[in-house]
Amino acid sequence: MRGPLGKIIANADSISAQLEGPLKPDYAEYASDIANAGRHLLGLVEDLVDLQAIEREDFAILIEPIDLADVARRAAGLLGVRAAQSEVRIDKPATDDALPVTGEFRRALQVMVNLIGNAVRYSPPGAMVWIRLEREGNMGCVIVADQGKGIAPEDHARIFEKFGRVDDSEPGGSGLGLYIARRLARAMGGDLTVDSAPGMGARFVFKLPLRK
Repeated sequence: MRGPLGKIIANADSISAQLEGPLKPDYAEYASDIANAGRHLLGLVEDLVDLQAIEREDFAILIEPIDLADVARRAAGLLGVRAAQSEVRIDKPATDDALPVTGEFRRALQVMVNLIGNAVRYSPPGAMVWIRLEREGNMGCVIVADQGKGIAPEDHARIFEKFGRVDDSEPGGSGLGLYIARRLARAMGGDLTVDSAPGMGARFVFKLPLRK
């Protein structure tokens, strides 16, 4: 399904951008809706593929030296356009910041993209998403904090469950993102936790073992 969906998205984006010539405004808007719906479906497909992978008995993580600060900067860069479209600013680590840990680069980037993407999605226009680095014992931590409406303490466990969502009426993904992200974090010897309350935004902490 990835291939056909990719072509649908690319063609719809091309039509929406009117690369082949001007269109009636309604038609350009319809094409934009098709592209956005295609991206949503592609995200669901990717989540289901990851779900199948991480729940296999032979699922394994590559443990390698990585810089968690660099991973955070790259993830913020990938989400820069989406944040700008939502009028949300991302305050990412400085270029000379470093946090040497062990984990799998591709999977750590996947976790960070999920956390920052959620923060952008649930932030109001004009808000800021902060990405901070900390060391906690033998763990390196990246903290992603937003100015959204927050999550009630009784819902903290639910958001990490498979298909778990607090409010199904809100736009969002499949309810698999945080479930997958926590499973990946723990497979790399780390963890993913949340600290939040209604009206106080959300603060997610992604931990990986510090490099010795």
